[in-house]
Amino acid sequence: MTHAGPAVPTAVFGPQTAVGAPHALVLAPVTPRWDEGAFFTPVIRTLADAGLRVTVVDTLSVWDEEVDSMTAFVARWRALLPAFGRVDLLCGNALGGAVAQALLPDCAPDTAALLVSGPARTDPLLEERLTQIADLAASGRPGAALALLGRRVLPHSAPGTDAGGPAAEGHPSAVADTDADAAASRRLAAGMRLLCGIDVSAAVRAHPGPLLQIVGSHSQLVTRRHTAAAPHHSVHVAPGAGMRPHSEQPTEVAALIGAYLWEKGLR
Repeated sequence: MTHAGPAVPTAVFGPQTAVGAPHALVLAPVTPRWDEGAFFTPVIRTLADAGLRVTVVDTLSVWDEEVDSMTAFVARWRALLPAFGRVDLLCGNALGGAVAQALLPDCAPDTAALLVSGPARTDPLLEERLTQIADLAASGRPGAALALLGRRVLPHSAPGTDAGGPAAEGHPSAVADTDADAAASRRLAAGMRLLCGIDVSAAVRAHPGPLLQIVGSHSQLVTRRHTAAAPHHSVHVAPGAGMRPHSEQPTEVAALIGAYLWEKGLR
């Protein structure tokens, strides 16, 4: 189900009217267009089946050309956060995961966090790869940017993942109508560049609530070295997975998340 949330495109799943149902707020990754939560389908299903009401938001919808840093971007989300009511589980994937971690100081101390390939910090290699994608999008080639992104989200051992920027245009992606889409170009370029130079490690380590971060051992982008955690938090490295362990290993990740929800009293 999709509706207009507080100033952002929003999709809601699960027991929307159940009294006392825990509420999960999910921040989306960089997408050329709002996909109504499709990016997180396996995780959304796990959360909804556990009895949570799940609100998925288009993270990039609050961006415009006046936002020149992740700090300014997070400030806009900080202002919107109260409109979503109580949040029992704050989730995020990729860019959404970075924003979710930056928002932890603004959440109740017992708020649980669930992150999938959500960086707490970047490094030169990750920033170089993000910038390559952003530059393609900014030059009016969102199809090429999506093709390169499509290769980068695969595990590094997958066939064809050693391609550079220009070669990525041959990637078999359905992007023909996207190449002429200026809005898609702006979203892709902005989203990738917002991640460059971030470090919210201190905010993550200071969060007193539970946190589960899931990353792939073979990710070409966000890896364990880009995560942060306090001693009472958990970082799970999915063997052989790339940037989308929830799609590549849905059964294993669903079991991991289910156990986390049970342990933290959210189901």
